[in-house]
Amino acid sequence: MDYLLLKYLHLIAAVFLFGFGMGSYLYLVAAHRGNDPRVIAAVARMVVRFDAWITTPAGLVQLLSGYAMVSLAGMPWSADWLQGALLIFFSVGALWLPVLLLQKHMQVLAEQAAHANATLGAQYRRLYRWWLWMGVAGFSGMFLIVLVMVTKQAPWQWF
Repeated sequence: MDYLLLKYLHLIAAVFLFGFGMGSYLYLVAAHRGNDPRVIAAVARMVVRFDAWITTPAGLVQLLSGYAMVSLAGMPWSADWLQGALLIFFSVGALWLPVLLLQKHMQVLAEQAAHANATLGAQYRRLYRWWLWMGVAGFSGMFLIVLVMVTKQAPWQWF
């Protein structure tokens, strides 16, 4: 496959990761702030679906297109910026998988509260805090990885 086409796919996947990821994050934060279990359940259901169908596949496209570009260009895997990018990518991925599970669990708890016409309990709020801060960490990593890609420097080379 042509290098420029791979680069295009890589960038589009990054746009999808940021766009859908940030959109889902902000919608669920906004739903949570409204404190209505029905709204939270509906939004969480959409977020879980979008993350499964769009955001997660975009992450896989990122990994595969990046691998193909490095291989096609004959770049050394030992390059500091590339190792830094991979470290950040897999760290963000390690946060992402638990976030998916937290979102699904939050959805179920919100649906249960909505069906019982009850408020959200302590378990939901605890899961939400974990989800919120894991999201902050994950998006920080995403911003960092874009900086690494643009500068072609590993974070430890910036100082």
